Amino acid sequence: MDNNEEVLRRSLDAVDRHRNRLLIGIVLTAALLLGTFIHGAQAVHSGNTNLFLHAIMLILAVWTTMLALVVVIQITVMTKRILRAIELASKK
Repeated sequence: MDNNEEVLRRSLDAVDRHRNRLLIGIVLTAALLLGTFIHGAQAVHSGNTNLFLHAIMLILAVWTTMLALVVVIQITVMTKRILRAIELASKK
């Protein structure tokens, strides 16, 4: 029984570490998204169509990456809830 509790505790700790890394990734991606929007604004003002298309592609790539990170964070939260439920059920 102690071995199961140890495995659950390590799993919960790993989920916490992973979530913290993902949150850092979201913050960095948000900063990168801001930079791509600035690049896009400069492209609009310059009137260069190729530069504008490049900026749009960068914005879409960063936005898609950010949304993927949000989905992974939601999966991490769900995993933590399941592990907590298993922990509580094993104590009874």
